[in-house]
Amino acid sequence: MFSRVRVERMIKQLDLLGYEMFVIVGSREEERITKHRILVNISLRFSEKNMACDTDDLSHTVCYEELISLVDAKLQNSSFNLIEKIAKFLYDEISTHLNNSTILKRIRVTKPELPIKNLPSAAFLYSDW
Repeated sequence: MFSRVRVERMIKQLDLLGYEMFVIVGSREEERITKHRILVNISLRFSEKNMACDTDDLSHTVCYEELISLVDAKLQNSSFNLIEKIAKFLYDEISTHLNNSTILKRIRVTKPELPIKNLPSAAFLYSDW
């Protein structure tokens, strides 16, 4: 009995942390002249059993190389005013790519170098959990 309760409460989560990209992002005209470094963190929480934990088979999980390639392709030639928009844009694109309503998604976009005195970075989180 104890073992069953414990299994049901297990968290199955894949975290892709610190993916670095350069995109045009900024609300001021001078910010939009060159690309700025952003960091993207993606967390995927599996609400059902992740078969890859038992099978050790890539086809039973999300391939993070494919996911990062998607992010790169979608952001490469895009421009944004706000990191909030980037986070939602990536959430929507990843949701479409995964086509799986049982996987919860959390996207954090960080702009690590800001032109604001005494504020070195800002981040925005877009999540369904």
